[in-house]
Amino acid sequence: MPMIVETVAKSSHAFPDFDRIAVTRGPGSFTGVRVGLAAARGIGLATGKPVIGIDRFAVYRALHPGGNLLAVIDSKRAELFCKFFPASGAAHEACLMTEPQITEFLAAHPETAVAGDLASSNDDAVACCALLAAQADAQNPDFQPQPLYLRAPDVTLSSAISR
Repeated sequence: MPMIVETVAKSSHAFPDFDRIAVTRGPGSFTGVRVGLAAARGIGLATGKPVIGIDRFAVYRALHPGGNLLAVIDSKRAELFCKFFPASGAAHEACLMTEPQITEFLAAHPETAVAGDLASSNDDAVACCALLAAQADAQNPDFQPQPLYLRAPDVTLSSAISR
């Protein structure tokens, strides 16, 4: 929250000046997604502004329109968060893939570009997320600030608690 307050102060705006609050809804770390969504919802509640959730895959697709695209997001694990957007037709469901599986997938789909955390510079991702949020229908269920999880949390109870 201090970073958000500092950023807003540097912008010469105040929270009530915003039309809506945008937040990425994942995929990402369980804690990071939850904290980001909670902060955005709190700001939305305090300002009376709608909160728009944008999934990170949509950002990469918007940055790379047309053609086949495999969006790959770092999961900090062996499996990466992936979503395939064919040149035509509906996007595939997001999934987890290892690097060898991605290599195999790309060999089977040779006309596929790769975008995301591990592909190249992402300087435009924040601006793109803001643009998507500005254009989003706040009533559309696809843009609700709900977490996008591809893996269940793998939390274990400590031995002291589990007794």
